[in-house]
Amino acid sequence: MVLVDERRVAKRYDLDWPVCVWHEPTQKFYNGRSTNISASGALLKLPLTTPIRHSEAIEVNFPSPDGLAGDRYPAKVFACKVVRVNRGQSILDGLQQVAVQFD
Repeated sequence: MVLVDERRVAKRYDLDWPVCVWHEPTQKFYNGRSTNISASGALLKLPLTTPIRHSEAIEVNFPSPDGLAGDRYPAKVFACKVVRVNRGQSILDGLQQVAVQFD
C-alpha cells in the first residue's frame, strides 16, 4: 500500500464545466473545461497551445448556464494562481491539466 501526501485543504467536487481563462502575458483568452472544483481551487483542462506556467496569475471565468433568467446567475470570475501544470497525462488528446488556487 502506498500512502500519498494529501495537500488539499478543501473537499473537491467533480465539475465538468466550460471555462474561459484570461492569460495576462499573452493578452489572450483560452477556452477549456473544469474537471473538479473546491472552495480553494480547481483543476482545468486547457489546450496544449495555452502557454501557461507554474506560479502565473490568471483569471478563470465560469460562465452561467444557458437559459437562466437575466442576471440572476451571472458568470463567476476568479483570480487564481497556477500551482501545477501537467502536460504528460493528456498529451494524446491535445490538452494539459492545470491546477489553480483561488486568490
